[in-house]
Formats: sequence, structure tokens, C-alpha cells
Amino acid sequence: MINFFQQLFTKKTPAQAPTASVIDVTVVTNSALTSLSIVGSAKEIWHTSSEFDQQYLRWLLDSQVGESSPYVEKTILLALNKLQQSELGASELLPRVPTVLFEVLKNLRDSKASSSSLAKVIAKDAVLVAALLQEINASYYDLSSRVNSLDNAIQILGINGLRMLIARTAFRPMMQTQTGKLTKKLAPLIWEHSEKTALACQLLAQQRGLDQFATFLSGLLHNIGLIVAFRLVDLTGVTDHFPVSAEFQMAFFKQASRLSIQVGKQWELPALVLRTMQDKDDDPNQQSELAACLRQAEQLARLQLLLKYGIITLPDAIALLEGNAGLQACFQRLNRA
Repeated sequence: MINFFQQLFTKKTPAQAPTASVIDVTVVTNSALTSLSIVGSAKEIWHTSSEFDQQYLRWLLDSQVGESSPYVEKTILLALNKLQQSELGASELLPRVPTVLFEVLKNLRDSKASSSSLAKVIAKDAVLVAALLQEINASYYDLSSRVNSLDNAIQILGINGLRMLIARTAFRPMMQTQTGKLTKKLAPLIWEHSEKTALACQLLAQQRGLDQFATFLSGLLHNIGLIVAFRLVDLTGVTDHFPVSAEFQMAFFKQASRLSIQVGKQWELPALVLRTMQDKDDDPNQQSELAACLRQAEQLARLQLLLKYGIITLPDAIALLEGNAGLQACFQRLNRA
């Protein structure tokens, strides 16, 4: 895993600064190619209330919440502290990345690499082939016929779109292939939130002329410590439920956020990605634009999931975004993904 995501950054698409108040945005996502017209390019100051955050956590945890127990809570928090102090830390609890992805990245670093050479490498991994063809044949592309050639698929998707697909392909098994009562139940929902967050990160970065891939990767990475933390709860064997104590939950999620950053450091991700994650919970008026993108994307993804699963209504969701044109456009796109 070391150097894997570092290599992913070696061929960057430079961010282009907006030159007008109306920006044409071309979006290449996990299931779409579309154009948006966004009014306003400055960072929009927006954040949700603590009540909204609690509403989301109640939905996420649902029946997994159990009674408070000082012994259980202390055991879990001590285990989290110990994990952070270990040499490998959270990486020990994550599956390995398929080796074929390293070959793909080697090709992406070569400016002279052809789409056919990429296709030959990708063809070695059936899962990656299926993901790529599913991506390009998504109905949102509105193609006249299905694409069955990897060479043509790569040409249509583009290098930047391919890099994002590779990142998602690398993260998906780490987020979804989990065992244990709590983790098995929560991992699919956490992964769904991560994918939505990454897409929202990309959209907001496009609107604001920022590094799209850096924010996209931050969106994928920010929940990985949460998966590790729930996995560790299962491994302790002290409980089958998540303690209801508000004080414990606050400490738990704080530790999980630190684990995400620890994983990023162990994987030698660029400092820009790590700083974005570290600054995510700063005062909205003091955040960097990338950190604001990540925080707002995280909340937009939460909002979309609560709407999708019937916890809130569309009028209530729209009301929360009133006066934020760029965020409204991003939220609408999330609803179509």
C-alpha cells in the first residue's frame, strides 16, 4: 500500500481558476458525464447544526446502539489509543490493494502510455474490468450502444476519470469487505456516504477551481478510520452494540478521524490531502477552501442519505441549502447519482 496513492498523484490535472461568475463545469463521476452551470465561484460559508449531525448518527447507528457501560467504553477507547501508538496502526485492519493497480498506476505515470497499453494491464483484473465497463455503460452517458472494448472505454472516460475510478476501486474492498457484527452492518452505509462525499468534493472543487482529485481522495479517505474503529470494537469482543453515551461517542468519532489521518500518513498521501482532513472541523470562517469543500461535501452526502432513506423530506433538505446556489447544484447532482 505504501506509495500506492502517492503514485496516483504523479500525473495531475491542473486546477483552472474560474474567470467569471458563471462557470461551465464538466463532471466525470462514478456514473455520469454531465455539464452544470454554477452561479458564483467563491467559497460558500455553510455548515449544519449539531442537531442535524445527531439525526444522521441516529440513522446510521439505528438498532446498533446499546446501553452505556464504563467498562465497555474504557476498553474500546484504550484499544483505539493502543492502535494509534502501534507501528502499522490502522493499516493492520485493512485489506490489501490488488497488485494489478500498481501496474495501472505505472502506466498512468507514463505520458506516452497508450489507452491500449492501459487496457492490457486492466484486463488482468476482472473486478477492475467490470467496474470500468459498468462506469462507461451507465445510462447517464446516453450512449447509442454498449461499450465492450476496454480501449474505447478508457478513451471515453479519460485519464482523470480513470484515476478516480482506480481510487474508488482501491477503497471499496477496504470499506466493504469487513467482518464482525457492527462493522458488517455499518460498513456498506459508511461506504455509500464516502462515495457520495467524494463525488460532492469533486463537484465543489470544480466549481471553485480547486484540485479535484485531491478533494476527491480526501472524501474517500475521511471515513476509513471509522471503519477501522468499528472493526476494532468487534475485535475487542466486549460488546455487540455501540454504547449510547454522548461523551463516549464524541471521543470515539474523534479517535476515528485521527485514524483516517494516520492511514493517510502510512500510505504516504500528499500533505495537501492530510492538511485538508486535519482542517475539516476548523471554524468555517478559518478553513482552507479544500477543507471547506470536504466538510460541506460530507454534510451534503449526509443530507442526501437522510433524504434517500426517508428520514427527511425534499423540502426540508432544500430549505437547509437556501441561498447557496453552488451547494444546491451539488446536492441536486448527488440525488441523480
